[in-house]
Parts: sequence; C-alpha cells; structure tokens
Amino acid sequence: MNTEIERTYNEIVRFVEKKRIKEALDHLRKILENIPSAEFSNQLENLDQTYKVMLDYTFRSVPDPQREQVYHSLQVSILELSDQIRQKALEQSGMHTYTLKASFEKQKEFASEEASRKFDTHSADRELARLLNDADFNNEISAPKVTPEIFQLIWLSDKYIDSDRKLIETIRTSNELPWHEKSLAVSALTISLLNCFDKEKFRLLCAFYADRQHQVWQRALVGLIFALHYYDRRILLYPALTEELEALKANPDFFRDVQMVLIQIFKSLETEKVTRKFQQEIMPDMKKFEEQMREKLDLDNILDSNFGEDKNPDWEKLFEDSPELLNKMEEMSQMQMEGIDLFMGTFAQLKHFPFFNEISNWFRPFYKENEQVQKLLSDSKNGEMAFFLESLEKSFYMCNSDRYSFCFNVIHLPDEQKQSVIGFFNMEADSLRDVEEQDRLLSTPANDQRIFTQYIQDLYRFYKLYPFRADFCDVFNLSWDISKSVLFPVLKAEPSILCDAATFLFEKERYPEAIPLFIYLLENHEPNQILIEKLAYAYQVSDDFENALVYYKKAELFDTNRLWCLKKIIYCLRQLQRPEEALQWCTEALAVEPDDIYVHTMAGNCYLDLKQYSEALNHYFRVEFLAPDNKKVLRPIAWCSFVQNKLDIARNYLHTILSLSPSAHDYINAGHVEFCLGKKFEALELYRKSLSTGEISIQKFREILIMDKDFLIQNGVDKNDLPLVVDFLRY
Repeated sequence: MNTEIERTYNEIVRFVEKKRIKEALDHLRKILENIPSAEFSNQLENLDQTYKVMLDYTFRSVPDPQREQVYHSLQVSILELSDQIRQKALEQSGMHTYTLKASFEKQKEFASEEASRKFDTHSADRELARLLNDADFNNEISAPKVTPEIFQLIWLSDKYIDSDRKLIETIRTSNELPWHEKSLAVSALTISLLNCFDKEKFRLLCAFYADRQHQVWQRALVGLIFALHYYDRRILLYPALTEELEALKANPDFFRDVQMVLIQIFKSLETEKVTRKFQQEIMPDMKKFEEQMREKLDLDNILDSNFGEDKNPDWEKLFEDSPELLNKMEEMSQMQMEGIDLFMGTFAQLKHFPFFNEISNWFRPFYKENEQVQKLLSDSKNGEMAFFLESLEKSFYMCNSDRYSFCFNVIHLPDEQKQSVIGFFNMEADSLRDVEEQDRLLSTPANDQRIFTQYIQDLYRFYKLYPFRADFCDVFNLSWDISKSVLFPVLKAEPSILCDAATFLFEKERYPEAIPLFIYLLENHEPNQILIEKLAYAYQVSDDFENALVYYKKAELFDTNRLWCLKKIIYCLRQLQRPEEALQWCTEALAVEPDDIYVHTMAGNCYLDLKQYSEALNHYFRVEFLAPDNKKVLRPIAWCSFVQNKLDIARNYLHTILSLSPSAHDYINAGHVEFCLGKKFEALELYRKSLSTGEISIQKFREILIMDKDFLIQNGVDKNDLPLVVDFLRY
C-alpha cells in the first residue's frame, strides 16, 4: 500500500511542477478515498473550486491582476495538503515509523515545550552557578542531552509549529550543549525534512550551517544538499527558500563546501561496486595468499636471533607469485585515502548490537566520553584501552557508525584476542598520528572533508542497513543528475565546481550524469579540447554514436591528439554502419601515421563490410606484417581468402587458427574450405567439432550454413548437398 501512496504522491508533485493542476487534484482525491477526514476533503474542495473560478475568469477574459499570485498560491497549497494527506495515509499503512509517530503525536506539543524548558533551565542554572562562583553547584548540574525522545520529537514532526521551532532554536543557540548533541539534532532535522517537506526545516538547517560550529555545520550542509536535490524544483515555489540559498552564497567558503559534499556523495554512489570488488576480487586472493604463506613459510625456522632486523626473503617471492593482489591492495589503499567507502561490507554484519536498536545512535558522532563507550574502560586493566578510544575518536578511516560497531565487537572478543586487536590498532594509530596532526587545525579543508566523508557514510549505513529502512526514501538511490536539480542554478556561479563534478563522474563511469555538465561548460565557456574529448567519449560509451561523432569531429580540429580523435571518428562511423565515410577518415588517419595497426584493421573491416575483399585483404596483410603476434587478424584473412576462391591460402591460415584456441566459427570456416576442396568427410568432421564446442546449436549451425551458401556454391559445392549436411549431423 505504501508503494502506491508514494507513487501517487510523487505524481501529484510532478503534475504541480508541470502546471497540470487538474490532474494533481484528481490524484489527490484518489489518495483521500481511503482517509475518512472531513477537514482534508473540505480543503481539497476549496482548492478545486478556487481553480475552477480562476479558469472561468481566464477564459471569460475577466481582468484579474491577482491571477499569477493566486495560481502560485494554489500550487503551494496543493503540495502542502498533499504532504499532510500522504503522512496520514502512511500512518494507516502499518509501517513501523508511522505507528511510532501516531503514538507520539498525542503528547508531542507538551514534550517539545518540556524539552525546551529543560534546556532553558539548565542554562539558567549554569549562569547562576557562575554568578555565585559555586563550583560544587556547577558540578552537580548534569550536562544537557538530545535524548532519544527529543530526537524523535524533531524527526517525527511533519510541519513544525512554534514549540518545535523553539526547541530546535534553543538547541542551536545553546552555549552549554556539546557539539555532538547538536549534531544529533541536525541529523534528526535532516531525516525529518527528507520525510516531510517544510520550509521551516530548511531555514533551521541554513541557520546551523551559518553558525559554523565545527562538526555541526558540516552535517547541516550535507542535510541541505540532500534536501535541495530531493525536493528539486519544488524549492522554486518558495521565494523565502531561494532567498536563503542566495544568502548562503555570500559565505566565501560556500562553494568550496558544496564541492566537497557533492564529490563525497558521488563517491558514496560507488560503495556497492567497491564492496563487490573487495568481496569478489580482494578477499579470495587474500585467502589464497594466506594459504601460500602457510605452505611456503616455515615460521619456526625463520625465528632466530636477528629476526627483528631481517626480512623474510620469501615474502617478496610470494608477492611475485601474486602481483595482481599487491596491485589491488595498493589500489584499495589509495581509494581509502581518497574517501571511498571500503568498510561497508565489513561492518554491515556488525549492526546487530543493542546500541543500534535506537535510531538516534545511527547518527551519533563517535566521542570517547560517550557513556556506552566508557564502559570499555571499566574492563581495562591498563591505559591501552584509553589510548585505543582516543585513537579511534581521531581516526579518519572509519565513519562514526563503524567505530561504534568496532568498539562493541571488541568488547565481545576473548581477552587475549581483545588485547591483540587493541594493541595492533594502537600501533597503527600511533604511526598515523603525525599525518593526522598535520590536518588537525579546524579551519583546514582536509579536516572538513573528513567530517563530510564520515557523516555521509553514516547516512549511507542508515539508509542501507537500518532494520526499518523501507520506511524511508533512500536518497542514495536518487538520480544524481545535478544539471536537472535546483542546485544547478546555484552552482553555475562557480564553474570550477561543475567541472570537478563532471570530471569525477566521468572518471567513475557515471556518464549520464556527467554529459549535461560537460555540455553546459562547453556552451558557456571557452572551448576546451579535453572537455570536448571527454564529452565525446561519454556519448560513445553510452552508445550515442551520433553525438559522439559530433564532438570527436570538434576535438579533431585541435592540433593535439588528432590521431586518437580520428580513430574514434572511424569507430563511431563503423558503429553507425557508414563504412564509406569511415574509409575517408581512415585515409586521413593513415596520412598522419601510415603504419597504425588500428587504422589498417578498421580500413580492412570497412572494405569487408562493403564486400570489397581484395582491398580488405591488403589492409589485413599489412596488419599481419606490422603485428606478427596478433593472431586475431588471421580470421579475416582466412575468410577473405575463402570468398575470393583462394582456398589453399585460406586453408593454411585456418590450420594455424585451429592450432591455437579455435571457436565454433573457426571449425565451420575450416569445414567450408574442405567442402569446397571436395573433402566432404573431413568437412563434416569439422562441422561436428563446431557443435561439440557448445557455442552453437544445430539450429544456429543451419542458419550459418544458409547465410554462407552462396560462397560455398561459387567455390564449387553442389547446392543439392547443403540440405543434407544438417541431417547427417543429427545422426
């Protein structure tokens, strides 16, 4: 049911954005059919009546200076009513989140006011203690917190009322509330906004970002970017929100901040691909490597008095045996340094701890003072655990959620293994401490980047692993074509962001999202050969060869990389089945490099397409001369020789091919030659071998025989023999 609700709701939003108001109203009425609410029905009828009157005035040519204002207000009102009806419909669906919300709704307003009062009271008590200079009284005042209940208040509220706004403003402006508690409030605000549109939620996130409180503003900006992209064109219906966006641009660091967030979001879209690669390529090789280590290393004999200084010479030999593993490990290490999420697959299995039963803990920043983490210290007999927690807090490799998983997993290890893991981690952390301290200054972009990275990975784990994740729209599954987003007009003021985004998307092979960014950059800035080439290539690998051709021809006009562009033009023309035109460009390319193997191959292919076999052979022979190790060229040489009745030449080449790794088609072509030479039995044996490869069926063989019959007949085969071949092979 919830899928149908969401689908209908999204249709309503789309209709309103496209100014198809009647269809939007009809869809809204459809959702209302299952909701017994006189209030919603009356609101819908009022909107419907307003639209009818506006239409009547318009087509009776009645002057109405307020028409545009009324129309705009109507769009907003339909969307606002849709938000409310959608939430009510989802409450009836039985989904966990909405069941929780329904039970919370009755006490929500009182709870908001009570929470605000507690924060205010705490601040007043602190101030009183300061005035009295009473240290004991000050120590007795417990630090304020964003409790799970407060998190739920912020998250489960659809449209914020005065008590909600007051609560969040109290949290935001509090001088007593620690950064990690404010960060929780920002996360609750973010998922609340993504769950239900509210311009007040946007404004509050903007305010958190503008405050620039370290660790807090970074999370607020991530929430803003997700929400702006998610709600897209709807934002434009709210002038106050567009003004907020314009105000953000006044911050000199705004574009730099947005650039880092966008790139990290794009990186997060690679997580599943990276996880698969790690599990399918790295882990099997690692297991194989470990087995080799056990087999090749006699550890007892390695240990001697100089063991601390000597390296095991077999290690290098082992990596020589597994060069691909070493390369993959280096590649993964580089990806880890760049902020690619490598640990999703590992820690996905470690979210079963009771800690994660509370939704707020999925967003809780990792800090060593956390009560649940401090429990680890009580079990520790030395200072190793304290150093472990401190190092874990400063670690930039794991996101917050994974650091909690790591801690709770360590708790359950046997003592000996626990000490081993902690000791190893501390040793690694100590070696990285100098690197970390170089970027520890709060104002450095590198440190901001780490916070963005870790927080986006926290969000990724929530949307992918939270037990009730089906209750939420997964923002990581959205199309991230920012050229169609409300973000695009904002980012156009800083082309370097668009260029970096396009380049990153291109490198990650996300061509559909990169193409429109390249187009905008090329249409609005000076021609750039590299951008033109990348755009052409993006079109090519997207199988849009017409557009690829257009831009390759533009790139070819530059002085550099001309041969590369010419080859690409030839390739696209062949894909478009325009061999005559491709041959013209082959001539251009051979004038630049007469002995280019690729161009000669493509020329041979074009002539083959045109059935000009003699010319094709000339180019294939040239390829064979220039690249004698290239055995693939032997196939077209054999075929062209066969169709030109040069059977002895064809037979020699096919004999070589059959000595290598023959395919079903190689056996068939060799059979054709034997058939034409009058050796029918030998031909039938080769045909039978083609079927034994398992690559083709008897029916496919029949189709090939029919396709090749003209060549066989012109080379002397009796046409009456051909229908008998398949029957013979069936026995």
